[in-house]
Amino acid sequence: MPKRNFPVILLTLVIVLFSVNSSVDTEKTAEINDVLSTFHEYKMFNGVVLIAEGDEIIYNKAFGKANFEWDIPNTTSTRFQIASITKTFTACLTMQFIEMGLLNLDDVITDHLPLFTDHLPGYPAQTGDLITIKHLLEQSAGIPDYLNDPDFLKYDALLEHDRYELPKNYFSELDLEFEPGTDWNYGNSGYYLLGLIIEQVSGMTYEQALQKYIIEPSGLSDTGYASSSEIIDRLANGYLSSPAGYERAPSFHSSAGFSAGMIYSTAPDIFKWSRALIQGRLFPEGQLHKMLSHQIEDYGYGIFLGEQRIGDHTELVMSSFGNMPGYSSHLSYFAESDYTIIIMDNTQQCTNSIFFSLRDILFQHSAPQIREPGSGILASIIEDQGVDEAIEYFWELNETRSGECDFSINEFMRLSDFYLEREHTETAIQILELAAAVHPNSSMIRGKLSELTE
Repeated sequence: MPKRNFPVILLTLVIVLFSVNSSVDTEKTAEINDVLSTFHEYKMFNGVVLIAEGDEIIYNKAFGKANFEWDIPNTTSTRFQIASITKTFTACLTMQFIEMGLLNLDDVITDHLPLFTDHLPGYPAQTGDLITIKHLLEQSAGIPDYLNDPDFLKYDALLEHDRYELPKNYFSELDLEFEPGTDWNYGNSGYYLLGLIIEQVSGMTYEQALQKYIIEPSGLSDTGYASSSEIIDRLANGYLSSPAGYERAPSFHSSAGFSAGMIYSTAPDIFKWSRALIQGRLFPEGQLHKMLSHQIEDYGYGIFLGEQRIGDHTELVMSSFGNMPGYSSHLSYFAESDYTIIIMDNTQQCTNSIFFSLRDILFQHSAPQIREPGSGILASIIEDQGVDEAIEYFWELNETRSGECDFSINEFMRLSDFYLEREHTETAIQILELAAAVHPNSSMIRGKLSELTE
């Protein structure tokens, strides 16, 4: 079946945009609030959600803390790092320079980052002559993703890098994973390069180009580049969620993410920018058509494009996601109903379950039951009273609240891995023995238990 056309649907929406009245009633917003309150109560969400129909914001509320140490709450004006939603901004910038005639989709990397220059390291011609701007935008270049290296994430991501040296040090001299344009592999290397190319063709830093061509035309007041050397007002601290609570996330240096993942923003600013994009206020319809057309897989230029089946209705959805240590973010736009959902979290927990719960409520379907994570329930007992008491408590819960708690295989594995990382091997083994009793047919649990007891 041929894929339906996003740009055609968006053009229709722009024509009727200002005559649409909200169909979301107070009962529906109350249900949204109840669902998000439950996710927050179960320590599965800590951040801000914004939902809109057309240009009208119908729900915008903050949950939890921006800073746990100082007990500072999140607000709807709290700024979050948006991680890979940055890629959609970078794609917008690239399309603007194409419109200006400073770039072409068929340009290759070495047209703008030649290997031999007087002052900058360039890109090897062996691969740089093969990879076009289009390949970079649509994630079909075949360049290995430098963030897939666990050592980079564990050590080098915390360090400052020269942004022009980073490609040479981490990916430009590696073999391609496939011939450019023949396959698709989501990653960060290509969008890092697009940021360097933007600097070369504009004569500006990436930050300056972002300010001039995206932030100012979109009317954004709470969006910018999250430089590690700057103090950013109202920026939420990043945390990681564990079964035992929250802990500070490692500080990912801005030079390690650059144009692939280092913008900060607020939910209202992301909404403003998304409206400017889909209404064609950032560049003409022709460039918007290219950006929002399927290229390879369900991907355009810097954005995911797909169909979602919701009950008996199929909706075209445009989405961008972000995930980095301490932060996660989600933007989805439903092209036919004109709904927007934005989720921002500073404990790296923008889960699919939150998004699908909100989506189902908007489309008048019952949200699935939210079950309290079993790993957190048991960890709280283990930390206070010990693992034997936690196991005894589990069997009591299994009789009284089994349908309300999530004691899936994944929850048991999450809990055992947490204690293994803390070198509490005996506790991890007891957790796995309990898991094996609850899930006797799980080869994953049996295999992990054998590995630890041999």
